[in-house]
Amino acid sequence: MSKRFSNLLFSLLCAFLALVPSVARADVRSEVEKIKTDPQYIFGEAWADSPGEADKLALANLLANIGTTVESCFTVDSEETIGNSGEIESKQNAKYVLNTYSQATINNTQTKTYNDGKNGFYLIRYMKRSELDKMFAQRKDRVDDYVRSALRSEEKGRIDDALRFFNWAYVLIHSLQYPSEVRMKINGKEELLIHWIPSKMREILKDIDVSVANLSDDNEMELVFKYKGNPAEGLDFTYWNGRINSPITGIKDGIGKISFPSDYKPNEIILVVETSYSESAMSDRELEMMMRNFKPLNLPEAKKTIGNGHNQIKVEKNARKDLQAMVEAGKNNGVTPLDKKASKEYEGIIDVIIKDIKEKKYSPNEEYFTSEGLQMYKALLDYGSATLIGNPDPGFYPLGDRVVCRSIPMQFKFKNNNRTFVEDVTFTFSPEKKIESVAFGLGAAARRDVFSQGGDVWGDSIKMVIVTFLENYKTAFALKRLDYIKSIFDDNAYIIVGHKLHKIEKASGDVKGLSINTDYTYQRKTKDEYINQLERCFNSNEFVNINFSDNDIQKAAFGGNTFGIQIKQDYYSQHYGDQGYLFLFVDLNEADKPIIKIRTWQPERNPDITPMIPKDSRDYGIYGIYSFD
Repeated sequence: MSKRFSNLLFSLLCAFLALVPSVARADVRSEVEKIKTDPQYIFGEAWADSPGEADKLALANLLANIGTTVESCFTVDSEETIGNSGEIESKQNAKYVLNTYSQATINNTQTKTYNDGKNGFYLIRYMKRSELDKMFAQRKDRVDDYVRSALRSEEKGRIDDALRFFNWAYVLIHSLQYPSEVRMKINGKEELLIHWIPSKMREILKDIDVSVANLSDDNEMELVFKYKGNPAEGLDFTYWNGRINSPITGIKDGIGKISFPSDYKPNEIILVVETSYSESAMSDRELEMMMRNFKPLNLPEAKKTIGNGHNQIKVEKNARKDLQAMVEAGKNNGVTPLDKKASKEYEGIIDVIIKDIKEKKYSPNEEYFTSEGLQMYKALLDYGSATLIGNPDPGFYPLGDRVVCRSIPMQFKFKNNNRTFVEDVTFTFSPEKKIESVAFGLGAAARRDVFSQGGDVWGDSIKMVIVTFLENYKTAFALKRLDYIKSIFDDNAYIIVGHKLHKIEKASGDVKGLSINTDYTYQRKTKDEYINQLERCFNSNEFVNINFSDNDIQKAAFGGNTFGIQIKQDYYSQHYGDQGYLFLFVDLNEADKPIIKIRTWQPERNPDITPMIPKDSRDYGIYGIYSFD
């Protein structure tokens, strides 16, 4: 081959290689022009010095175009929302509402990019217009789910959950295109939710009664809360304590407690029932964003007055009787208790513990505890400043070769947060008659959930095992019992962990803040990975609280006493909160050695899980016992 021919060949090859990027750019440009002229797409485009910066700018432009597209057919009732500076601004509010849709939109976009060597990097981010209809439909599904959860909670007397879910549904309605036209079939009748929900919340609030059952020398009051004449299973409120507005104070099974400075003698107390639950909304990023710019419902019925402002507040005799009945209700579980003679020794130990707590002596007699039980009891006292409620009269029940004492109502307060809890505390005695476990009891509604299922086929004894397992599971998170949690998971357990991720893309101008993205990711974890993750969580939070608002239990057709347990769970701590659906498949063949085989968590219902189940079913879209082979 001649030198001249070789040089010619090399020149042609270089020209071809130089042409390839140009050809590639031409192909991308052609595809971009098709996207920009195709009416089925919405897009945003940008030039920048780097691909990352081009993507951020294109995303901001896309979201601005989405806002323009949707705003043209979006209606917002200006009387229901307010701007950040307090004035009514419908247009501003419409744009703010659209900001909350970033999660739905950002996850359904695609990009194309190229570098022309002169202007830098070009990028277009685009999506189909049909995705907009999907995002509104998904939001409407969430509204419906909140309403159904609220109705189930109200049925069980869980007023806190009912008011919370109703209010959250009401707020999310205002993020739909036509809020005043959103309907839902309730008890066979189509209802306009924007009017029906506030009316229903006022109806619930009207049926709440509060009365004083006890006054103490420490300027504390024990209160009885009833809903439609029965103990209110759960409710939150605030009150003026003479100096400041109280932290959010919770009740359980109709029992509540408030306190005042020693030099303040109130003759009138106004309690304000919590209805917005804005702090708990951190578990739902889109909802949280909506609530920041949302004018709360005006519900005068939320105020409950004790006293007349003139005379000293007095105890109501009937309320005192009701309180004692509520205190003792925790021991009525459908299982035959030990007789007086058999329970005498256990009763003596519990009487000493009750006396010590009343007198605020928090150094327990160690001979009453196993080493693990003592550690748990100390953790309980450290959990929050503990005080007793009422005059506990616990019952004692057999659980295999162990004995369970239930239940002793206590209130817990924390120094560094604004929550106060009421919990029923239960104690489990070992075969050697030492306290080996301390737990927060399930509420009356949750206990009824368990004992009402399975008919006579399961038997009350195994139902008590289920209740005890759920109590220990819930308490393990509150008391950060990492060793216990580790012990109840099978070494090869199938563990799916859901995470909530917040990704903030910087934007500018009118679209500032639009690109906040919330996403959920699911990962299968080994047992060790899951335990290590929990340990990090426990170390970073003063308190962790789990609330079960809905339970359903199914017995497996194999494996003896093995059960699938579906739970609507709220998890909240100082720095994190989420809500979703927990599924546990647990082996309870050994009453004192439960083993979790499967644990899944999902943030919301997924229709793909149960394609044949209608939306109004409690099981719609959530994992159950038949989801796994």
